[in-house]
Amino acid sequence: MRLARGFAFLFISLLVLVLAADTADARSSRYRGDSRGPQRLVDRDNKDDKDSKDNRKKDDQPAAPKAAPKAAPAKKPPAVATAPAAPKPGVPRPAQAPKKAPAKKDDDAREQEAQKLRDQADKEFDKGTEEGLLAGAKLLRQVLDGFDGTDAAASAQQQLDLLLSDEKLGPMILLAEAQEEFDAMHYRKARNKYKALLARFPKTEQGAEAKAKLAEIDANDLVRKSVYTDEELEDARLWLLSGNIHLENGRKPEAAAAYRRVIEEYPGCRFALMAEEKLPAARGS
Repeated sequence: MRLARGFAFLFISLLVLVLAADTADARSSRYRGDSRGPQRLVDRDNKDDKDSKDNRKKDDQPAAPKAAPKAAPAKKPPAVATAPAAPKPGVPRPAQAPKKAPAKKDDDAREQEAQKLRDQADKEFDKGTEEGLLAGAKLLRQVLDGFDGTDAAASAQQQLDLLLSDEKLGPMILLAEAQEEFDAMHYRKARNKYKALLARFPKTEQGAEAKAKLAEIDANDLVRKSVYTDEELEDARLWLLSGNIHLENGRKPEAAAAYRRVIEEYPGCRFALMAEEKLPAARGS
C-alpha cells in the first residue's frame, strides 16, 4: 500500500515537472520568435495616444454646415415675341451700309438719253439740207422739253439760241414749228409762234407768211376752236383758281385780271367759259 502511494506521488511529481518545463519553453520561444514585443507595446500605446488626440481635434472643430438641398430648376416661361427695344437717347446706333441712291442712276440714265438725242441732232445738221435743219432743231426741242437740268439740255439750248438768232436759219425754224402746231389744231400755240416769228423777223419771207396765218386765225376765230394740250389746260385751270382765290379775299382787280388771262389765252376751253361767268362779279357788276 505504501509502495503504491509512493509510485503515485512520483508520477504526479514527474507530470508537474513536465508541464512546468513545457510552459517555460513556450514562453521562451515566444520571446525569441518576436524580439520587438516590448516595442510593439510602446508603438501601440503611441498610436492609441495619437488617435485619441485626433479624435479630440475633430470634436473641437465646428461641424461643417450641411449643404442646402438644391431646389428644383424653375420652368422657363414660354417665349413671348416682343418688339425690339427702342434705342437709348444719345447713344448712336451703328449706321447701315450705304445703299446706292437710285436717283443718281436715274440722273445718269436721263443724261445718257438726252445725249443720244443731242448726237442725233448733230447728225441731222451735218446733212446740210433744210429737212436736216428742221429735224435737228426739233430734236433739240425734245431735249429741252424732256431733259431739263441735264448737261445735254444746256448744250442744246445754246445751239438752238444760235440757230434762232441767224437771219436765214432762224425764220425757217420758227415757221416750221408754228406750222406744225397749226396742223395739229393747237391754234393758240401756233398763234404765239407766228407772233414771235413776225416780231423777230418781220421783213423776211417767213415773217410775211406768219402775218397771213395770224389773220386767218383771227378771222375764223380758230383759237376758240383750238385743241388744247394737257399742259395748256392745266395752266388755264391754275389761272382760274388764282382768280377765285383773289375774289374770295376781296381782291377784285387781281381776280378780274386772272379771269381775263384765261379767257384770252385759252378761249373756248371749259376753264375759259367758267372764267367768263366769274368776270362780272370781279368787276363789281
